[in-house]
Amino acid sequence: MKTAIGRSAFAGFAALCLLGALPTSSHATETEKSASDSARPDNFDTYVVMSNDAYIEKFGARKAIAEGLPVSGVTPSVASGTTQGRSTVPDPTIPWHHIYWTAIDWDGHDIPSRRGNADFGVKHACSKHNACEKKVITAAYNGNADRHPRPTRYEYDAVVATSQGGIRLTVTSVAEQGTYGPGPTAPHTPDGRPIGTVTVFCRGQTVCPDWVNDL
Repeated sequence: MKTAIGRSAFAGFAALCLLGALPTSSHATETEKSASDSARPDNFDTYVVMSNDAYIEKFGARKAIAEGLPVSGVTPSVASGTTQGRSTVPDPTIPWHHIYWTAIDWDGHDIPSRRGNADFGVKHACSKHNACEKKVITAAYNGNADRHPRPTRYEYDAVVATSQGGIRLTVTSVAEQGTYGPGPTAPHTPDGRPIGTVTVFCRGQTVCPDWVNDL
């Protein structure tokens, strides 16, 4: 990360990583980030991040199709994600199963975003993909799942769009409804709730631009 993102981006990334203690190594070197990719867009103040379903609700199916967004059925918003407050005190002793935020999708699925480890959770999303903050991680859950690749695995898409509906990029959040986490240790949730957020990434790039964490 230090070589691919640079000193200034690394400092910003460290400040944005939740509760510290995230891995110091990263896969950022897999993808070269140009200055234009990481630089905040000129019209950044007009940007919002929302699920595909929320986008269609706001701008309509015709606009979504014009912007290249997949359109199937439009489901009215029946639930907004509920959240738990983020702790601001860095503490490396916080366990992997600690929940930063909780979201409920439109089908009523419980989706915690746990601290996790190198294989899943906020720690994984932040250290590997530079998706560190609540909005970029949970926005996609305010809708229906876009894909259902495994019996207990769901994928949700969100878009970063301008106030006029122009789409800048797509963010995918992946959630696990089972109680066992991925990775060699396959941790089991002690609270009986789902593992929740597995990973979050910006499509088309390994590392999200820094500005997505300021949305």
